[in-house]
Amino acid sequence: MTDFRSWCTLWTFTPVGDHHAGIIESYDDAAGAATLAATLPNAYAESESLALIAERLGKEAVAKFLRNKLPTTASARSGDMGEILATAYLHEERGFVVGPSRLIQRDHQEWAMRGDDVLGAKLDSGGKPHITKAEAKSRVTLSKRTVTEAREGLARNDELPSPHSLAQFAERLLSTADSDVGEAVLNMQLMEGVRPDRVAHMMFLFTSSDPSKHVTADLQTYLGSVPQLTITLRVQGHQEFIKDAYEKVTTSGS
Repeated sequence: MTDFRSWCTLWTFTPVGDHHAGIIESYDDAAGAATLAATLPNAYAESESLALIAERLGKEAVAKFLRNKLPTTASARSGDMGEILATAYLHEERGFVVGPSRLIQRDHQEWAMRGDDVLGAKLDSGGKPHITKAEAKSRVTLSKRTVTEAREGLARNDELPSPHSLAQFAERLLSTADSDVGEAVLNMQLMEGVRPDRVAHMMFLFTSSDPSKHVTADLQTYLGSVPQLTITLRVQGHQEFIKDAYEKVTTSGS
């Protein structure tokens, strides 16, 4: 678990029209990086594979295995970290089922993933799924342009999850304890169709800066009908935070 509340302050949501913005602020970057380091291996490899390697070959072999899976460039690590944190927030703080990490299936450690950054699902009392489509951005200084890029990502495919991303998401769930959620998502997609009233958006911004004015402007000018939530996670040292988390994994196997 990312356990945001053990190293961050989660401030009260601010309403912006019919939508909401929230700020998460780190008060202990070192504790946050250490917590993330314990989570990162499972974002890139099946837990069964990690356990097998550790049991048969030892912890050093786990670190070597992960060095072949984790990105090495600063830009790739930053992008992945934003997505990993957004996924964790959607699950831990919003109660959505997010399933196994899609990064596990990536063909190459430095290749950018395509499709929707993050998807999460909840079933209502009638067993119908509600989907959150999330776009994650990670920058030291987060500008208006970055917020605009995130908005463009959320607007793709008529603001709905892309069919390919949604099918992959549901399929990943079928082999987990949340298989019922996967089945409900597939049923909705294949039999009923995905409607805007079953979709919400989350923009997740990971940064050292304060993009509040850009966030407010974006939410005020949004003209669509999909409920919007923008979360900004602020750390004191963005690049150092990411570097520390990844290096703890690649040197120790976490």
